[in-house]
Amino acid sequence: MKNLFKKEINYYLNNPVGYIVIVLFAIFVNFFFIKDIFVSSIFSLKPLFYLFPWFNMIFIPALTMRSFSEEKRSGTYEVLLTLPVKEKDILLAKFFSILFLFLIGLFLTSGILIFIVIFSKANFLELLIGYFGQLLLASFFISISLYFSILTKNQIVAFLLGVLINFFLLVFSSDFVGSIIPRIVLDNLIIFIPNYHLENFTKGILSFSSLFYFLSFIFFFLYLTFLKIKTKD
Repeated sequence: MKNLFKKEINYYLNNPVGYIVIVLFAIFVNFFFIKDIFVSSIFSLKPLFYLFPWFNMIFIPALTMRSFSEEKRSGTYEVLLTLPVKEKDILLAKFFSILFLFLIGLFLTSGILIFIVIFSKANFLELLIGYFGQLLLASFFISISLYFSILTKNQIVAFLLGVLINFFLLVFSSDFVGSIIPRIVLDNLIIFIPNYHLENFTKGILSFSSLFYFLSFIFFFLYLTFLKIKTKD
């Protein structure tokens, strides 16, 4: 898996697309944080934590869309399956390579974390828990996007499907949806929505039930992708 991981990372680091996506992510995040400071005088990461999922809704599928789609389109997918490596190693190499790239983007926002800790005397541990929640959500989105990437040879289709599903998962917990869905239905479905569980981490609460939620769905979508690889389709 180590060699496959290096191969995936080298593709992105030798390709302008990877740099563009990561840099744009960092620029958008830092811009909105600076805007909140100068326009609203808000010295808190919470508004940014609420925006993070919407950034990742687009940037994660943009990074992930070529993972399997491009391999299938170019014909290298069949070659990849003939290599003396296990299917799970192929999947995990792609998953962790995307997660590594996301961590690079997240690291480019670490100046915000340092700024908040120094000038607002915020609890550093609570902020780290908030970042950990964003990492879990990103992993969730990566697992979803990988699954759609393996379903098609078209990168754009994989990207749009990933964005669409991520969008519905996020918008389901919005006030708009709450106004058109009966409260009793929403209360029973909300526990399946990522924003509901992300809220605990945003507040600095390390919730094991929310941790279990994210890990379960990450495993579920990775397993679906693994089954698709096994069929060699």
